[in-house]
Amino acid sequence: MKKIKICHVVSGLKAGGVESMIYNYCSRLNKKEYEFHILYQHNPSIKNVKEFENLGFKFKKIPSKIKHPIKNYLETLKYFKNNSFDVVHCHMTLMNFIPLIAAKRLKIPVRICHSHNSDVRKKNIFVRMLNNLLKLLCIKYATDLVACGKDAGRYMYGKKKFIIINNALDIKKYEYNNLARKRIRKQFGILDDDILIGHIGRFTNQKNHKFIVEMFKKLVNDVSTKEKNYKLLLIGDGELKNEIEQDVIKNKIDSKVIFPGIINNTNEFYSAMDIFILPSLWEGLPVVGIESQISGLPCLFADTIDKECKINSNVCILNLDIDKWVSCINNIDLRRLKPNMEIINKKNLDIDKEIFKLKKIYSECEKNDKKE
Repeated sequence: MKKIKICHVVSGLKAGGVESMIYNYCSRLNKKEYEFHILYQHNPSIKNVKEFENLGFKFKKIPSKIKHPIKNYLETLKYFKNNSFDVVHCHMTLMNFIPLIAAKRLKIPVRICHSHNSDVRKKNIFVRMLNNLLKLLCIKYATDLVACGKDAGRYMYGKKKFIIINNALDIKKYEYNNLARKRIRKQFGILDDDILIGHIGRFTNQKNHKFIVEMFKKLVNDVSTKEKNYKLLLIGDGELKNEIEQDVIKNKIDSKVIFPGIINNTNEFYSAMDIFILPSLWEGLPVVGIESQISGLPCLFADTIDKECKINSNVCILNLDIDKWVSCINNIDLRRLKPNMEIINKKNLDIDKEIFKLKKIYSECEKNDKKE
Protein backbone atom coordinates (compact mmCIF):
# COMPACT_ATOMS: atom_id res chain seq x y z
CA MET A 1 0.00 0.00 0.00
CA LYS A 2 1.31 3.47 -0.95
CA LYS A 3 2.16 5.63 2.04
CA ILE A 4 0.54 9.04 2.49
CA LYS A 5 3.40 11.57 2.48
CA ILE A 6 2.86 14.43 4.93
CA CYS A 7 4.97 17.54 5.48
CA HIS A 8 4.44 19.50 8.70
CA VAL A 9 5.59 23.12 8.35
CA VAL A 10 6.63 24.86 11.58
CA SER A 11 8.69 27.88 12.61
CA GLY A 12 10.98 25.93 14.92
CA LEU A 13 11.47 22.64 16.71
CA LYS A 14 11.50 23.51 20.39
CA ALA A 15 9.51 22.09 23.30
CA GLY A 16 6.34 24.01 22.49
CA GLY A 17 2.65 23.27 22.18
CA VAL A 18 2.73 22.91 18.39
CA GLU A 19 5.53 20.38 18.55
CA SER A 20 3.70 18.48 21.30
CA MET A 21 0.52 18.36 19.23
CA ILE A 22 2.36 17.04 16.15
CA TYR A 23 4.27 14.46 18.21
CA ASN A 24 1.22 13.27 20.16
CA TYR A 25 -0.87 12.71 17.05
CA CYS A 26 1.80 11.32 14.72
CA SER A 27 2.98 8.85 17.36
CA ARG A 28 -0.45 7.24 16.99
CA LEU A 29 -0.40 6.99 13.22
CA ASN A 30 0.86 3.78 11.64
CA LYS A 31 4.33 4.22 10.09
CA LYS A 32 3.38 1.70 7.42
CA GLU A 33 0.61 4.02 6.23
CA TYR A 34 2.25 7.45 6.62
CA GLU A 35 5.60 9.11 5.89
CA PHE A 36 6.33 12.23 7.95
CA HIS A 37 8.53 15.23 7.18
CA ILE A 38 9.11 18.48 9.07
CA LEU A 39 10.11 21.73 7.37
CA TYR A 40 11.48 24.22 9.92
CA GLN A 41 13.51 27.45 10.08
CA HIS A 42 15.14 28.04 13.46
CA ASN A 43 17.78 26.11 15.40
CA PRO A 44 16.03 23.08 16.88
CA SER A 45 16.20 21.43 20.27
CA ILE A 46 18.37 18.32 19.94
CA LYS A 47 16.08 16.46 22.35
CA ASN A 48 13.08 17.24 20.18
CA VAL A 49 14.83 16.21 16.99
CA LYS A 50 15.72 12.83 18.51
CA GLU A 51 12.13 12.27 19.63
CA PHE A 52 10.80 12.97 16.14
CA GLU A 53 13.55 10.86 14.57
CA ASN A 54 12.36 7.94 16.67
CA LEU A 55 8.98 8.32 14.98
CA GLY A 56 10.65 8.16 11.57
CA PHE A 57 10.44 11.87 10.71
CA LYS A 58 12.67 13.41 8.03
CA PHE A 59 13.87 17.01 8.49
CA LYS A 60 14.72 20.00 6.34
CA LYS A 61 15.86 23.41 7.56
CA ILE A 62 15.16 26.42 5.34
CA PRO A 63 15.89 30.20 5.63
CA SER A 64 13.79 32.32 7.99
CA LYS A 65 10.48 33.53 6.56
CA ILE A 66 11.00 36.90 8.29
CA LYS A 67 14.63 37.56 7.34
CA HIS A 68 14.61 35.89 3.91
CA PRO A 69 10.99 35.58 2.70
CA ILE A 70 11.83 34.94 -0.96
CA LYS A 71 14.45 32.30 -0.16
CA ASN A 72 12.03 30.77 2.32
CA TYR A 73 9.33 30.46 -0.35
CA LEU A 74 11.70 29.10 -3.01
CA GLU A 75 13.22 26.51 -0.66
CA THR A 76 9.73 25.48 0.47
CA LEU A 77 8.63 25.08 -3.14
CA LYS A 78 11.75 23.07 -3.98
CA TYR A 79 11.32 20.71 -1.02
CA PHE A 80 7.64 20.13 -1.79
CA LYS A 81 8.43 19.46 -5.45
CA ASN A 82 11.30 17.05 -4.73
CA ASN A 83 9.21 14.97 -2.33
CA SER A 84 5.80 14.87 -4.06
CA PHE A 85 3.77 15.30 -0.87
CA ASP A 86 0.14 14.29 -0.56
CA VAL A 87 -0.48 16.55 2.44
CA VAL A 88 1.04 19.83 3.63
CA HIS A 89 0.07 20.62 7.22
CA CYS A 90 0.99 24.21 8.20
CA HIS A 91 1.29 25.24 11.86
CA MET A 92 2.44 28.89 11.71
CA THR A 93 -1.02 30.53 11.96
CA LEU A 94 -0.83 33.85 10.01
CA MET A 95 2.37 32.87 8.18
CA ASN A 96 0.83 29.67 6.83
CA PHE A 97 0.14 31.47 3.54
CA ILE A 98 3.74 30.97 2.33
CA PRO A 99 3.78 27.14 2.30
CA LEU A 100 0.11 27.05 1.30
CA ILE A 101 0.80 29.08 -1.85
CA ALA A 102 3.73 26.80 -2.71
CA ALA A 103 1.61 23.70 -2.12
CA LYS A 104 -1.23 25.06 -4.24
CA ARG A 105 1.17 25.84 -7.09
CA LEU A 106 2.28 22.19 -7.08
CA LYS A 107 -1.33 20.99 -6.81
CA ILE A 108 -0.75 19.14 -3.54
CA PRO A 109 -4.23 17.78 -2.83
CA VAL A 110 -4.51 18.42 0.92
CA ARG A 111 -3.33 21.80 2.22
CA ILE A 112 -4.10 22.32 5.90
CA CYS A 113 -4.04 25.72 7.56
CA HIS A 114 -3.83 25.08 11.32
CA SER A 115 -4.47 27.95 13.75
CA HIS A 116 -2.83 27.47 17.13
CA ASN A 117 -3.29 30.97 18.54
CA SER A 118 -5.90 33.59 19.31
CA ASP A 119 -4.22 37.01 19.47
CA VAL A 120 -6.47 39.41 21.44
CA ARG A 121 -3.97 42.28 21.67
CA LYS A 122 -5.02 45.70 20.43
CA LYS A 123 -3.27 46.63 17.18
CA ASN A 124 -3.06 49.72 15.02
CA ILE A 125 -5.01 49.89 11.79
CA PHE A 126 -2.01 49.00 9.60
CA VAL A 127 -1.29 45.81 11.56
CA ARG A 128 -4.99 44.84 11.52
CA MET A 129 -5.16 45.33 7.75
CA LEU A 130 -2.00 43.27 7.21
CA ASN A 131 -3.26 40.49 9.48
CA ASN A 132 -6.60 40.40 7.66
CA LEU A 133 -4.80 40.12 4.32
CA LEU A 134 -2.70 37.20 5.56
CA LYS A 135 -5.81 35.46 6.88
CA LEU A 136 -7.52 35.84 3.49
CA LEU A 137 -4.48 34.36 1.73
CA CYS A 138 -4.43 31.39 4.10
CA ILE A 139 -8.12 30.75 3.54
CA LYS A 140 -7.79 31.11 -0.24
CA TYR A 141 -4.94 28.60 -0.64
CA ALA A 142 -5.93 26.02 1.98
CA THR A 143 -8.21 23.07 1.37
CA ASP A 144 -8.86 22.51 5.06
CA LEU A 145 -9.22 25.11 7.84
CA VAL A 146 -8.27 23.68 11.22
CA ALA A 147 -7.93 25.16 14.71
CA CYS A 148 -7.02 23.94 18.18
CA GLY A 149 -10.12 25.57 19.68
CA LYS A 150 -13.03 27.94 19.06
CA ASP A 151 -11.13 31.15 19.81
CA ALA A 152 -8.18 30.21 17.59
CA GLY A 153 -10.58 29.31 14.78
CA ARG A 154 -12.68 32.48 15.02
CA TYR A 155 -9.53 34.60 15.20
CA MET A 156 -8.10 33.08 12.04
CA TYR A 157 -11.16 32.28 9.93
CA GLY A 158 -13.92 34.58 11.18
CA LYS A 159 -17.28 33.18 10.09
CA LYS A 160 -15.76 30.59 7.75
CA LYS A 161 -16.41 26.97 8.65
CA PHE A 162 -13.45 25.27 10.32
CA ILE A 163 -12.65 21.96 12.00
CA ILE A 164 -11.50 21.81 15.61
CA ILE A 165 -8.80 19.23 16.25
CA ASN A 166 -8.37 19.42 19.98
CA ASN A 167 -4.96 19.36 21.64
CA ALA A 168 -5.87 15.93 22.93
CA LEU A 169 -3.68 13.75 25.11
CA ASP A 170 -2.86 10.28 26.32
CA ILE A 171 -4.84 10.70 29.54
CA LYS A 172 -3.10 7.98 31.54
CA LYS A 173 0.34 9.41 30.77
CA TYR A 174 -0.43 12.72 32.52
CA GLU A 175 -2.15 11.39 35.62
CA TYR A 176 -0.47 12.12 38.96
CA ASN A 177 2.57 9.96 39.79
CA ASN A 178 3.81 10.11 43.39
CA LEU A 179 7.12 8.33 42.64
CA ALA A 180 7.93 10.88 39.91
CA ARG A 181 7.07 13.70 42.32
CA LYS A 182 9.51 12.50 44.95
CA ARG A 183 12.30 11.83 42.44
CA ILE A 184 12.10 15.21 40.67
CA ARG A 185 11.70 17.26 43.85
CA LYS A 186 14.76 15.51 45.29
CA GLN A 187 16.70 16.17 42.07
CA PHE A 188 16.12 19.93 42.34
CA GLY A 189 16.35 20.24 46.13
CA ILE A 190 12.65 20.96 46.66
CA LEU A 191 11.53 20.06 50.18
CA ASP A 192 8.28 18.33 51.06
CA ASP A 193 6.80 21.50 52.54
CA ASP A 194 7.94 23.77 49.68
CA ILE A 195 5.10 24.99 47.47
CA LEU A 196 6.29 24.59 43.88
CA ILE A 197 4.73 26.90 41.30
CA GLY A 198 5.32 25.65 37.77
CA HIS A 199 5.20 27.07 34.27
CA ILE A 200 6.05 25.48 30.92
CA GLY A 201 6.56 27.60 27.83
CA ARG A 202 9.02 29.13 25.40
CA PHE A 203 10.76 32.25 26.65
CA THR A 204 8.97 34.67 24.31
CA ASN A 205 6.89 37.81 24.87
CA GLN A 206 3.71 35.81 24.36
CA LYS A 207 4.30 33.64 27.45
CA ASN A 208 4.72 36.73 29.67
CA HIS A 209 7.65 35.61 31.83
CA LYS A 210 8.28 39.18 33.01
CA PHE A 211 4.86 39.12 34.64
CA ILE A 212 5.72 35.79 36.29
CA VAL A 213 8.95 37.21 37.76
CA GLU A 214 7.24 40.38 39.05
CA MET A 215 4.36 38.39 40.49
CA PHE A 216 6.65 35.85 42.16
CA LYS A 217 8.83 38.61 43.66
CA LYS A 218 5.75 40.19 45.21
CA LEU A 219 4.49 36.80 46.37
CA VAL A 220 7.65 35.85 48.28
CA ASN A 221 7.97 39.34 49.78
CA ASP A 222 4.32 39.55 50.84
CA VAL A 223 3.91 39.68 54.62
CA SER A 224 1.07 37.16 54.48
CA THR A 225 3.31 34.53 52.81
CA LYS A 226 6.17 34.55 55.33
CA GLU A 227 5.02 31.21 56.73
CA LYS A 228 5.09 29.63 53.28
CA ASN A 229 8.16 28.66 51.27
CA TYR A 230 7.42 29.15 47.57
CA LYS A 231 9.65 27.92 44.75
CA LEU A 232 9.24 28.67 41.04
CA LEU A 233 9.95 26.24 38.20
CA LEU A 234 10.30 27.78 34.71
CA ILE A 235 10.61 25.02 32.11
CA GLY A 236 11.60 25.79 28.53
CA ASP A 237 14.03 27.70 26.35
CA GLY A 238 13.88 30.63 23.99
CA GLU A 239 15.29 33.98 22.95
CA LEU A 240 14.32 35.74 26.20
CA LYS A 241 15.63 33.12 28.60
CA ASN A 242 18.91 34.91 29.44
CA GLU A 243 17.02 38.16 30.01
CA ILE A 244 14.57 36.48 32.38
CA GLU A 245 17.43 34.78 34.25
CA GLN A 246 19.02 38.21 34.75
CA ASP A 247 15.69 39.66 35.94
CA VAL A 248 15.47 36.87 38.53
CA ILE A 249 18.97 37.71 39.81
CA LYS A 250 18.27 41.48 39.88
CA ASN A 251 15.11 40.86 41.90
CA LYS A 252 17.09 38.71 44.36
CA ILE A 253 14.83 35.69 44.00
CA ASP A 254 17.35 33.44 42.23
CA SER A 255 17.61 31.11 45.25
CA LYS A 256 13.93 30.27 44.74
CA VAL A 257 13.74 29.97 40.94
CA ILE A 258 14.72 26.87 38.94
CA PHE A 259 15.47 26.82 35.18
CA PRO A 260 15.69 23.15 34.08
CA GLY A 261 15.71 24.04 30.35
CA ILE A 262 13.99 21.81 27.80
CA ILE A 263 12.71 18.51 29.17
CA ASN A 264 11.05 15.51 27.54
CA ASN A 265 9.13 14.21 30.57
CA THR A 266 6.72 17.06 31.25
CA ASN A 267 4.16 14.54 32.47
CA GLU A 268 6.39 13.73 35.44
CA PHE A 269 7.18 17.38 36.20
CA TYR A 270 3.47 18.17 36.61
CA SER A 271 3.42 15.62 39.42
CA ALA A 272 6.28 17.50 41.12
CA MET A 273 4.40 20.84 41.03
CA ASP A 274 1.81 22.13 43.49
CA ILE A 275 0.37 24.94 41.34
CA PHE A 276 0.50 25.58 37.59
CA ILE A 277 0.33 29.09 36.12
CA LEU A 278 -0.20 30.35 32.56
CA PRO A 279 -0.33 34.17 32.26
CA SER A 280 0.11 34.31 28.46
CA LEU A 281 -0.67 37.55 26.64
CA TRP A 282 -2.53 35.47 24.06
CA GLU A 283 -3.16 31.78 23.40
CA GLY A 284 -5.38 29.44 21.50
CA LEU A 285 -6.10 26.32 23.51
CA PRO A 286 -2.73 25.54 25.16
CA VAL A 287 -1.58 21.94 25.45
CA VAL A 288 0.09 22.63 28.82
CA GLY A 289 -3.20 23.96 30.18
CA ILE A 290 -4.85 20.59 29.53
CA GLU A 291 -1.85 18.51 30.64
CA SER A 292 -1.62 20.27 34.01
CA GLN A 293 -5.30 19.69 34.72
CA ILE A 294 -5.10 16.01 33.81
CA SER A 295 -2.43 15.80 36.52
CA GLY A 296 -4.97 17.34 38.90
CA LEU A 297 -3.03 20.54 39.60
CA PRO A 298 -4.73 23.71 40.85
CA CYS A 299 -4.19 26.20 38.01
CA LEU A 300 -4.19 29.93 37.37
CA PHE A 301 -4.85 30.98 33.77
CA ALA A 302 -4.96 34.45 32.24
CA ASP A 303 -8.34 35.50 30.85
CA THR A 304 -6.66 35.84 27.43
CA ILE A 305 -6.77 32.04 27.07
CA ASP A 306 -9.63 30.18 25.40
CA LYS A 307 -12.20 29.44 28.14
CA GLU A 308 -12.65 25.96 26.66
CA CYS A 309 -9.30 25.15 28.28
CA LYS A 310 -10.92 24.83 31.71
CA ILE A 311 -11.84 21.22 32.48
CA ASN A 312 -11.42 21.07 36.28
CA SER A 313 -13.08 23.07 39.05
CA ASN A 314 -9.73 23.99 40.66
CA VAL A 315 -8.86 26.43 37.86
CA CYS A 316 -8.88 30.17 38.49
CA ILE A 317 -9.12 32.50 35.49
CA LEU A 318 -7.85 36.03 36.16
CA ASN A 319 -6.96 39.20 34.30
CA LEU A 320 -3.30 40.14 34.39
CA ASP A 321 -3.35 41.99 37.69
CA ILE A 322 -0.36 41.01 39.86
CA ASP A 323 -2.15 41.62 43.15
CA LYS A 324 -5.00 39.31 42.15
CA TRP A 325 -2.56 36.55 41.20
CA VAL A 326 -0.66 36.89 44.49
CA SER A 327 -3.90 36.77 46.48
CA CYS A 328 -5.19 33.77 44.52
CA ILE A 329 -1.99 31.78 45.05
CA ASN A 330 -1.97 32.61 48.77
CA ASN A 331 -5.52 31.34 49.18
CA ILE A 332 -5.56 28.46 46.72
CA ASP A 333 -6.56 24.96 47.80
CA LEU A 334 -3.51 22.79 47.07
CA ARG A 335 -5.44 19.51 46.95
CA ARG A 336 -5.21 17.81 43.57
CA LEU A 337 -8.30 16.67 41.70
CA LYS A 338 -8.69 13.52 39.68
CA PRO A 339 -9.37 14.34 36.01
CA ASN A 340 -13.06 14.67 35.23
CA MET A 341 -13.48 12.02 32.53
CA GLU A 342 -17.02 13.13 31.74
CA ILE A 343 -15.77 16.61 30.76
CA ILE A 344 -12.69 15.19 29.03
CA ASN A 345 -14.88 12.99 26.85
CA LYS A 346 -17.35 15.81 26.24
CA LYS A 347 -14.56 18.12 25.10
CA ASN A 348 -12.93 15.36 22.98
CA LEU A 349 -9.60 15.52 24.79
CA ASP A 350 -8.79 11.81 24.63
CA ILE A 351 -6.36 11.51 21.73
CA ASP A 352 -7.27 7.89 20.98
CA LYS A 353 -10.73 9.14 20.00
CA GLU A 354 -9.78 12.51 18.49
CA ILE A 355 -7.20 11.09 16.08
CA PHE A 356 -9.88 9.89 13.69
CA LYS A 357 -10.57 13.53 12.67
CA LEU A 358 -7.00 13.97 11.51
CA LYS A 359 -6.95 10.61 9.72
CA LYS A 360 -10.06 11.63 7.80
CA ILE A 361 -8.46 14.88 6.59
CA TYR A 362 -5.22 13.15 5.59
CA SER A 363 -7.11 10.47 3.66
CA GLU A 364 -8.66 13.14 1.42
CA CYS A 365 -5.42 13.16 -0.59
CA GLU A 366 -6.67 10.00 -2.27
CA LYS A 367 -9.28 12.17 -4.02
CA ASN A 368 -8.59 14.78 -6.66
CA ASP A 369 -7.46 18.31 -5.73
CA LYS A 370 -10.37 19.84 -3.87
CA LYS A 371 -9.59 23.48 -4.56
CA GLU A 372 -8.32 24.30 -8.03
